[in-house]
Amino acid sequence: GTVYLAEDTWIDKKVALKVPHKQGVDFGELLREPRLLASLNHPNIVRLVEVNRGVQNNPRKGSKTVNFIVLELIGGGELFDFVAIGGRLSEAQARYYFKQLLEGLGYMHAQGTAHRDLKPENLILDRNFTLKITDFGFAAPTAGRDNSGLLNTQLGTASYMAPEIHLGKPY
Repeated sequence: GTVYLAEDTWIDKKVALKVPHKQGVDFGELLREPRLLASLNHPNIVRLVEVNRGVQNNPRKGSKTVNFIVLELIGGGELFDFVAIGGRLSEAQARYYFKQLLEGLGYMHAQGTAHRDLKPENLILDRNFTLKITDFGFAAPTAGRDNSGLLNTQLGTASYMAPEIHLGKPY
């Protein structure tokens, strides 16, 4: 989806507004990501604010009704950009972020969830340089759909996929 900066006038706070690209899918499928986020509460995972429907105005394309997900505004930028602009991380910085990533992932896995699209673009830094895992659109139960503990769907960003996914093997 596309993420916009928005202001929640009810709480008088800036938020991130995620509008999924696939608006034609049933509302239940749209709710998969927010339901998962609502069940996760960890300092290294983006926080869900709400799910709603509203009107999106586009000067060129006109107005349309869209479903959207409201998330906390993290605001510090992607880890990808942090490294691309600032160069490689020092060992101390890498350990700092890797520890936070492992803590967030450990929590998710303990809750029975696999992210399935981890990449530097989905690791956001807040204003205090705390890492937050975001974009749970491909998340799935760690048990798999058949409770085998394996997943089979080939998805994610090709350049970040594990070899077994490219080979079409369960992972």
